[in-house]
Amino acid sequence: MSNWVIVYKTNNPNQSQIVKSVLEDNEIDVVLVDKMDSMHKHLMNAEVELHVNPEDVIKAKYIISKNSL
Repeated sequence: MSNWVIVYKTNNPNQSQIVKSVLEDNEIDVVLVDKMDSMHKHLMNAEVELHVNPEDVIKAKYIISKNSL
């Protein structure tokens, strides 16, 4: 997963699940990285990140913007 690209960040875990579901519905593999867990709570910018394969970045960003996610 080290070469996967972040296409979405939020501090709202519910919103991240919605975006993840929409991307998966469009046949994009998505990995959710929750940096809001207890290990990262001390960080001011703790967020949930959605990562996709490099070849899916453009499609994923288009879907996110098209759906105003």
